[in-house]
Order: sequence, then C-alpha cells, then structure tokens
Amino acid sequence: MAMMSRPARIESAVRFVRQTAAGAVLLTIVFLGAGPATGQNVTNEVLLNAQDHLDKWVNHGRNYGAWRFFPGDEINRDTVNRLAPAWIHVTGVAGGAFETTALVNNGRMYITTPNSHLICLDVRTGKTIWRYDHDFSDINTCCGPHNKGVALFGDKVYWATLDARLMCFDARSGQQLWDAKVADHRESYTITVAPLVVKDKIIIGISGGEFGIRGFLDAFDANTGERVWRFYTIPGEGEPGNDTWSGDSWKRGGAPTWVTGTYDPELDLIYWGTGNPSPDFNGDVRLGDNLYSNSIVALHADSGELAWYFQTTPHDVFDLDGTSEPIVMDEMINGELRKIVLQVNRNGFVYALDRATGEFLYAHEYTKVNWAEKNSGGLPVLRPEMVEPGRRKIFPGILGGKNWPPASYNPDKHLVYIPEMEWGSFVTPNDMVFRKGIMYMGGSLEWPPWEEAHGYVTAFHIPSGTVKWKTEIPKGITWAGTLATGGGLVFAGAPDGNLRAFHDETGEVLWKFQTGTGLYAPPTSFTFEGKQYIGIAAGHKEMRSRGGVGGGNQSSNYILFSLVGD
Repeated sequence: MAMMSRPARIESAVRFVRQTAAGAVLLTIVFLGAGPATGQNVTNEVLLNAQDHLDKWVNHGRNYGAWRFFPGDEINRDTVNRLAPAWIHVTGVAGGAFETTALVNNGRMYITTPNSHLICLDVRTGKTIWRYDHDFSDINTCCGPHNKGVALFGDKVYWATLDARLMCFDARSGQQLWDAKVADHRESYTITVAPLVVKDKIIIGISGGEFGIRGFLDAFDANTGERVWRFYTIPGEGEPGNDTWSGDSWKRGGAPTWVTGTYDPELDLIYWGTGNPSPDFNGDVRLGDNLYSNSIVALHADSGELAWYFQTTPHDVFDLDGTSEPIVMDEMINGELRKIVLQVNRNGFVYALDRATGEFLYAHEYTKVNWAEKNSGGLPVLRPEMVEPGRRKIFPGILGGKNWPPASYNPDKHLVYIPEMEWGSFVTPNDMVFRKGIMYMGGSLEWPPWEEAHGYVTAFHIPSGTVKWKTEIPKGITWAGTLATGGGLVFAGAPDGNLRAFHDETGEVLWKFQTGTGLYAPPTSFTFEGKQYIGIAAGHKEMRSRGGVGGGNQSSNYILFSLVGD
C-alpha cells in the first residue's frame, strides 16, 4: 500500500449547456470554494440509522439493506407535476455511461463520473467545492469506463478507480490521505463498484470477469488503507468448492464482484452477489458447478470467512451474472415473518433466502424466461433445447432481466420496483485459448433487432411472489435504477432521456422530464434546509444508436430537482 498525497486538480471554468424542457440556457460556473460546513461526521451510528436521516444519503443503497426508499413525502402524487430542475452541474466529462449514486452529507454531494473523476458539490448551488481527476492508461474493460460512486465514513471519502486502486480523501478539502493498490490492472482487473463501509472496514469488489480473472472481495482498514482480509470467490486448491472446477480452470474462472453488496448488523454478515464464470459461453473447459460464481455469498464481517452461499445459476453458459444487490428485509413468506435477503437476479428469477442460514424460500419469474425451469430447491434446470450445442436464443438475454441498475423496496407496500428488460440474445459457444489481457468469452453473441427490445418498470409483490404491475418504457431497454418514496411515487430514468415518476401502486406515469441525454443511473432523494430534492446523473455517449435522444460525446451532467411554484 503506497502512502501519497497527490493534490486534487481543481479546474475553474465557465460552461454553457442547453437544458430544461423549454430549452433555456443555463450558466454553470465550476470553481473551488469553501462550501457549506461539513458538520456531523458519518459515524457508524449514522450508517446504521441511515434510513431515518432525511437530510442525508450516506450509504450506496441508502441503508445497509439497499432499500433505496426515501420516506419523505413533500414530493408526492399531488405535487410531483411541479418538479423542475433546481440546478444542473456540467462535469465536462464525456464518454461512457454516467452511473453514479450521489452521496449527500451536510450540504455536500459526492459524485463520480466515467473515466475516474471524483467531484464534491455544494448542494445549494451545484458548484464544485473540490475535484480530483485520476490519471490512468491502458485499461482493458469489457463494458466501459464506468464508476458507481463513493462511500463516506468519519470525515473521509472512499473511492475506487478504474485501474483498481482504492483511495481515501479528506471530505472537506479533497486532500488525498492514502492510495491502496487493490489489484494489478495490467492483468485486466478493474473496479467500477462503489465501496461499502462496515464498521471500520471498506469493502470493495472487483471487475474483469470477461478477461479470465480470479474474482475476490476485499476489506481494507478505513484509517490506514491496509488490507484486512480477502475472500476469493473461486476456492483454491484444497478448499471446499474447488472440485466444482475441472482441472486448473479455477485459476481464470471469473466470478467478479462488481455490484455493491449489503450488510446485516444484527447477524454481522455481509451479503454480496458474484458474477459469471469465465469463459462466459463455453462450459466444456470448466466442467462442474463453478462455485462461487453466480452466487449470493454471506461473509462474516470481521474475518471475511464464508457463512453460507446460494448459487443461483450453476455452471452458467449464458453470462447471467448474479451480481444484483441482495436486499435485506423482514417480510411475510408463506404466512410467516422471515428475515430474508431478496435478489432480483439477472437470470429472470427473484430469489428469497433466509439471511441467517441461506435456506431457500422461493424463486419466482419476474420476466420472460425460456432457458430454464426451476426445481424444488430453486435451482435452474436447462430446458432440452438449451442443452443442444450451437446457436441458441435465450430470454432473458445476457443483459437481463435486471442488470446492475438497482431495484428499490417500499416496506409499507411490500413491493420491490425492478428496472426490467426483455430483449433476448443469441449465444454460440466456441473454442478459445486463454490469453492474458484478451477477452475470454468462449463464444459469440448476437442481438435481435432493437425494435424487439422492451423495457419496463415492474412492481413485484414479495409475500405472494407475483408481479403486481408492469409499465413499459418507450424505445427499448430500461438501464437505470429505481427510487421509491413515501410520497407514493417510484422514480426511474431511461435511455430515452426521460426521468419519470410512477404511481407506486398502479404504475401510471404521473410526471416526466426530458434531460436531453440517456439516463443510466439510479435517482436518489434527500432534504436540504427543509426542502425535498430528487437527483440523478445524466449522460451517455451511445444513445443515438440505442434509440435515445442524445448522441455523440456529450458531457455528463448531474441534475437536482425540487418543487417550484406556490
């Protein structure tokens, strides 16, 4: 671990951007300023009670259970039509999807952009307080230079970069306090995930499953940057589960950890989803179930030791990553109140498990599934036509179902709101020799015409295991997370550029706003000086070819909405 104090690079500039529904011109001045006082630090108590703090959003998933539920109701079904931009911050960063979840504490907002930029904003004005631009080069990525956000703890900000480093900054000044190497990016390890704070540890996952890495989850000391433990998502020789990999295929077996997990303080267990085995489409070179790929793993927080696991897609040959956030909740299942983790899996099923033991409770379809049926233990059983070699069209396609964009959970309505896609894909396995730094897919992928893609916001009723409502989003896939609120609303963005507000019990669209570029990030909400806000990151360079309204190398913008008028 290298200790260093690289100064943040602060750029003063004046930029103009076309925004708002009326096409008005907004002047955004980016500058270094003192900003609001940082006030209360983000303590363990604050993190444990994050759901109760309306003026903060300090966990990636709002609370440790990843509910993404904001209980405030100033913005509600009656007032939402008065929602309009309070400010728009232009980052000046182009390229890649803008996927950040903004964290907010004491009037400061922390966002990250594609290509590893970290920005601290004044919530009142949207102006830059400090900014850090990370230098890197020669990065192999399967899916773009994305980043999903930061973690806050004490008076510090924790952030991981595309070249697989974990950094710590002073939250007030932006001074870098330490910089730890998580993995070697020259071996195709990257990081796109937001860290998770658990007690005095920073938990961080890894990307690179398409390059034949060996996946893991790390814990670092929040104060020193020293690594405390590592859990390999593929067991080594002599360890339980290693025999689920033929030969030495485990050494390059994938199973990345690229979506932020959750935590149960009472059980002191961390829950994390793992990704596909590698190579993606050819299972003949890695015979067996391939543990712990495509699994939910429960780890003891202090040691990183495995408490239990549940594998959602054994021996995956369709790239159906099981990385979606395991949502921690107490719900009625089969007439009994159970402590569960619920995962909306990319493979097309919603899984409910006992979070203390991993006991299987149910698996129900939430989207079109043609590749498998499930047995009594919830494990998928390939349909006969999928066992045959050659080209196969699968639903969900390799994007899901639900991909990484997070769902939200309303505990009062007992509903999970899913950003869902229905777009099949054709996969064909073939032989491939593993080479470091080269994508190790073991097959080819084809897409049906874009016109066959359908995106939805889907409400799944947890006690009954059924879909309550489903609202289609125009122009293809849904690739942005959802936010549920106490105002009877669900917010979700879409690649068509619209942020929408849905009636949380019927799915009716009550309001929408055209941002001018594709939305690929989850919205959040918080109060500041007694007023409720909705925020979302906007920006993607490829929306013209994907049915959206934007296009080209547009700048990524962060938009904060509030109510206007009497």
